[in-house]
Amino acid sequence: MISANTSFFLVSYFQLIKRYTILTRVVLPTFCCEWETLPPLGKLRFLKSLKLSNMPKVKWLESNCNGNDKYRALEVLHISYLEALEDWFEAGVATEDGCLFPCLIELVLENCPKLKVFPSLPSKLKSLQIDGIGWTTLNFCSNLNPIPLESLWVHHCPNITSLHLADEIARLAALRYLEIRDCPNLISLERYREVETTNNCHLMLRDLRIKLRIVGNDELVSFPNEAGQWFLKVRPSPSELRLFSLKSLQSLPSSLESLDSLQDLYINDVPKLRELPNLPPSLESLTIWGECYPELKERYREDGGSDRHKIAHIPHIYIST
Repeated sequence: MISANTSFFLVSYFQLIKRYTILTRVVLPTFCCEWETLPPLGKLRFLKSLKLSNMPKVKWLESNCNGNDKYRALEVLHISYLEALEDWFEAGVATEDGCLFPCLIELVLENCPKLKVFPSLPSKLKSLQIDGIGWTTLNFCSNLNPIPLESLWVHHCPNITSLHLADEIARLAALRYLEIRDCPNLISLERYREVETTNNCHLMLRDLRIKLRIVGNDELVSFPNEAGQWFLKVRPSPSELRLFSLKSLQSLPSSLESLDSLQDLYINDVPKLRELPNLPPSLESLTIWGECYPELKERYREDGGSDRHKIAHIPHIYIST
């Protein structure tokens, strides 16, 4: 193992790699923040784990690549805060589909906004987590073989607008965990509920939960009619709605009553909201707390509130005093 916990110069790492080709694990964190070029890590034939972080000047994982530099044994790769990272190899170096990281099982990419998308995801990948990446899509292997991916996290990826899950999951028979958060331009998950795998089995995403948060808008007084209709049309529809710090909001859309997937409603610091619309029978939890209009709490209080009967069907109700 090599860890950048001392102030070695980059040339020292080149020499170390030439000497210790049997290394299986390399961690290069904050002490390498001025590096513009990485050592030829692809030459470590037995390297199984590689973690790179806080190197804002590095543009390529490898400045050159040949037939022997494919990270043949690499199983775990974590790359974090390489803000200048543009591509896996220096411009002009071609890679064949599936040749990069042939044994990779776990891939974590965080805060690399310029990084180009993989030509295709590694064929043995089981866990993929991307956070703060500029990708517009996910490229799966071009062949028709099943992909062993078991878990997929997609967080803070503003350029992703659509995930064609029905087309891709047909080969992702092992997928058991899917989490998508803070992708503001994602408008379509396509046909996500049921797809047919290559083994003619059906994969059901029964526990898929879409959470919608509206936070920190002091100008929003009410939802326009278009927004109310959007609640009904968006697919999959939200199962959780959180409203935080909306200082001017006075009303909620009446279309909430028709959201048959909505299970949890949280209202926090919405001081001008005076009443709730009719809420759907599916709602399991209602929470009202923080700074709220006094009349709102009075109307829905447990002991004699005038509109308490309108929320009596909700199993779990918490209204702060």
